Amino acid sequence: MMLFLLSILLAYWFQKEMQHFPMRINQQTYQDYHLLVQSPLSLTDFIHKSSLQPKFTFLSYSFYILFPITVWIFYEENLPLIFILICLIYLSLLDYLYYLTDIRYVSIIFILALWQLLFYHSLELNSHIFSLFITILFFSLFSLLSQLIYKKESLGLGDILLFIALSPLFTLEEMILLLLYASLFGLVFYALYFLFTKQKLARLPFIPFISLSTLWGIIAKI
Repeated sequence: MMLFLLSILLAYWFQKEMQHFPMRINQQTYQDYHLLVQSPLSLTDFIHKSSLQPKFTFLSYSFYILFPITVWIFYEENLPLIFILICLIYLSLLDYLYYLTDIRYVSIIFILALWQLLFYHSLELNSHIFSLFITILFFSLFSLLSQLIYKKESLGLGDILLFIALSPLFTLEEMILLLLYASLFGLVFYALYFLFTKQKLARLPFIPFISLSTLWGIIAKI
């Protein structure tokens, strides 16, 4: 019962976080901008000119349904796993709305994944730490090669950090499948979108597909 009440409180918390996200990012960007450029532009003017503006969506109210459902489905599983899934729901909607992620909650997912590994899967510690190491190495090389060849990021930094944060939950073989499934889900969505709208997507939010692939992987391990 306490977990269900907590899920409602978390739904309220993340709904507020989503509302405040553009303001917080704009404030951080403004501070960094002023460290580099002497400008008379005030914070208010900067926010007004920024392309990052709050987007109201009724989808944020789905937290009040999805969070309790997550608790209900995974009630017999460990707390870190439940909280990871809740954070992924929030990050998925955030990426869908803004094509951005909240690095604070990616960090929390990493801590929760380590908690899950150390206290609930300690017998598999070596294989999961190896998975973490290879994931970091792979995405570091991938990011470097993308910059050298294409002069830009082929995969967003937030997506890369989320893959790394999730890697302690899985073995290397499972992480490879997670990456493949996430890519497959994204390609299927893109194809269906083009089929029904006859339009190409300029950008594709990838975190929802990472989250869906992670859910798939967690269910497969239960």
